[in-house]
Parts: sequence; structure tokens; C-alpha cells
Amino acid sequence: MRTLAELMAVFLGGAEARRRCRVVDLYRDWEAVVGAELAGHVKPLGHRGGELRLGVSDAVAMQEMFFYTPELLARVNGWLGQNLFDKVQFDLIGSKISLDAAVAPRPVFHEPVVVRPAKLGALVGKLDPGTPVGRCYEKYVRFFSGSAKRGGGRRKAKTDTEAKRT
Repeated sequence: MRTLAELMAVFLGGAEARRRCRVVDLYRDWEAVVGAELAGHVKPLGHRGGELRLGVSDAVAMQEMFFYTPELLARVNGWLGQNLFDKVQFDLIGSKISLDAAVAPRPVFHEPVVVRPAKLGALVGKLDPGTPVGRCYEKYVRFFSGSAKRGGGRRKAKTDTEAKRT
């Protein structure tokens, strides 16, 4: 049986995977690849086979970029180090998001404030610690007492009954 690392190496080590990663880098470095002047007029929208899809803001820019097609292809293929694209299709950007757009930062999640219940521990000793409900309640009380391990660790905590037995 193969390990996950071996399977990932087979999947990501192939020529197709390396080519796709390189195209993603092309989109990220778009301005450096085509130059600031052209990057202001034309944005990457994707690709299909050997066709590079680029977006422009209006029909006049589309007409002008049509004349820059050989230069765009030369810069892109030169940066990639291979002749990956042989055609360019221009589309109006409209509401589409170009692939060189800045990536929004990941949201920051805040941990909620833990509020200790007022009558915590009122059932300790009244529930059978050998039952699932009793063990769960003991862990609940330990959680608010600060002695329970937080963070989803897989270490098995001993119940009060188990601690007395050992």
C-alpha cells in the first residue's frame, strides 16, 4: 500500500501538474510578464487548450489588443519557456474577475468568550460516572474548571473514577 506522500508525488510530479502550476504563476505575475502598459489594458481570464482568454474593458481596447496578439503570445510563451498558447481570445471583462486580481485576505475568526455557567457542578456525584452522560458531565465541568485539554487533542482524558482506580 502506498503512503499519501507517494500518491501526492505521483499526482503533482507529472508534467501536466507542473504545467498547470506554471500557468497559475503566469496569472499571478501578469504585470511582470506582459509589462505594466499592456497589463493596464488586458487581464487574464483563463485558458482552454492552446487558447489564452484575456479580458479588456471595452471594444476599442479589444481592437487595439488584437494588434498586440503576436507580442502578447511571445511574452507569455517566453515567460513559460514553452509554446503553450497559440491563440488569444479577447472578451469584455464586464463583471468578470481577472485571474491576476488581488486575493482577498482570509477571514479572521475569533474564538468566542467562554462564559462559566452559574450552577456548574451541581450534578457532580449525582450522575453515575460509568455512564456516557456521567462521563460527559464530568468533562463539561472540567472544561470550565480549566483542567480539560482544549484544542481538539486526541489524548484520552481520565475521568475522576478512572483516576481513583489507578
